Amino acid sequence: MEQDLGADIEAMLAERKRTMAAFKADRRPLNMYVIYRADLKIIPSKLAAQCGHAFVNAYEKAALERPRITSTYRGTGEGTKIVAYAKSLVRLVRAYRDLQQAALPHHIAIDRGHRLPPHFTGEPIVTAPGFGPSIATRSSTSPSAISWRVEALPSRHLPEG
Repeated sequence: MEQDLGADIEAMLAERKRTMAAFKADRRPLNMYVIYRADLKIIPSKLAAQCGHAFVNAYEKAALERPRITSTYRGTGEGTKIVAYAKSLVRLVRAYRDLQQAALPHHIAIDRGHRLPPHFTGEPIVTAPGFGPSIATRSSTSPSAISWRVEALPSRHLPEG
């Protein structure tokens, strides 16, 4: 038995369903990505905040650098966000360098001033890079794989004008 969500939420759900019906079979959605450090002992709310910083700042950078692609990403919804992890700081930095090499809009979240022992001592600490929007796939099925294959955005995904 479903709960009554109210007319406003029901209207939002109906709009999402309507826009999904327009998707073509070859649709490859744009995504935003964050890779967080799995080696940090971090409470879920702190992890969510760090991922949020990486998403928001990467999106804002993308809006300035690639406004047409960024507007396509949002479409009529929130846009898809994908979170992956790196097993260590070394792997996270390697992924960050790959993002720089690919010239994708990106941001690396660095926490500072918070104390949550053992890793958060108040000193700056690298937590998570975010990037996109783009079409990207992991080159491995392992959820910890951070070697990404990033594809150029096909023109059919760009708005007219």
